[in-house]
Amino acid sequence: MTLALQGVRLIDFGQYLAGPFGPMILGDLGAEIIKVEPVTGDGMRLATKPFFGCQRGKRDIALNVKDPRGLAIALELVRTADVVHHNMTAGVATKLGIDYQACKQVKPDIVYCNTWAYGLEGPLARFGGLDPLYQASSGLEHESAAVHEGNVPLYYRFGMCDASNAMLSVVAVLGALYHRKRTGEGQEVWTSLFDGGAIFTSDAHLVGGVPAPRPHLDKELMGVSATYRLYRTQDDDWICIAAITDDEFRRLCTVLGVDELVDEPRFATGASRSEHRRQLETIFEARFRTKTARFWTRTLDDAGVPNEVPVDTQGGEAPLFDSDNVELGLVARYAHPLLGEMRQFGELIDFSETPGRVAGPPPLVGQNTRAVLHELGHRDPEIDALIADGVCYEPDDHYAERFAN
Repeated sequence: MTLALQGVRLIDFGQYLAGPFGPMILGDLGAEIIKVEPVTGDGMRLATKPFFGCQRGKRDIALNVKDPRGLAIALELVRTADVVHHNMTAGVATKLGIDYQACKQVKPDIVYCNTWAYGLEGPLARFGGLDPLYQASSGLEHESAAVHEGNVPLYYRFGMCDASNAMLSVVAVLGALYHRKRTGEGQEVWTSLFDGGAIFTSDAHLVGGVPAPRPHLDKELMGVSATYRLYRTQDDDWICIAAITDDEFRRLCTVLGVDELVDEPRFATGASRSEHRRQLETIFEARFRTKTARFWTRTLDDAGVPNEVPVDTQGGEAPLFDSDNVELGLVARYAHPLLGEMRQFGELIDFSETPGRVAGPPPLVGQNTRAVLHELGHRDPEIDALIADGVCYEPDDHYAERFAN
């Protein structure tokens, strides 16, 4: 079957996470991704788990683009491509000779995407940065800790602004490709880590210059209301409740054996439940402590009350070996030449007629150097000389043989 982005070629000059993750998702949708990696390797390779999490399905050529011969090869690749994608700070791509203008010279309709730190323009444009800085500057570390309740700021989680930035770049590239299809014109597009942080704070807005009401976490970081939060159960496990309607509140009270609360004026409406939130939470806390999390989730499911038991992922093992996740296509499995069988999250978007695909494991440094150079018209004696001079790199035969088998 035809893949959604079949025929699209993207050259990925990105390193670390915010750059390479977007191309990987586009590759899952059927685009051909060629990763152009320094001969010394992507800087994220030393942090193996996040590296593997954003590199699958790519072909890899290792080039020293600071050498004129390496730069020439990089621009040869650009000439064959639809999209160039990276996350270099301001001025770096220009210094290397692979900025938008240089790429446009060899491919006038190229779509050129950069996932910046703060953005292309403005006083902070020349600065780079890493994910936690944008959790901080977008307000996430303040809000997710309930600092308004007297807590200290909380580092949220690794790579969330990287990933949201990268997903924005997927949208940007698809929009630019559609524009090119209509007009024949390429363009430069960009997203940023700061934009990625803004996604997670999009519930904050001003009305007439005044902040509109928004739900806030409690001091214990359990939730935003008595019926939209975590509760500890008898076995010291937890259950998450999301009962947002009056009917769900009634059902929840029935399951917990406190039907009398439904008609009590303090809890009769959503507004009154918010006003008397702490009193209601105290009652619910005591009731949830009387049974196990498994008992509550099954009983609440039967009653139609939205709930889940928070999952201990056990380092990823639990969800990646879950039979339902496997059946839904949410788990990808493939053989890696060094690590053996790998499992990773699978396809995130489903199509009825143009399915995606997981094209294979993360590549070794320069794994496809020779094959890509052959496609560009270079012959083995020239390739051997480039490798000997450090302009290109490919893994030795031992690793190549393990991969082939």
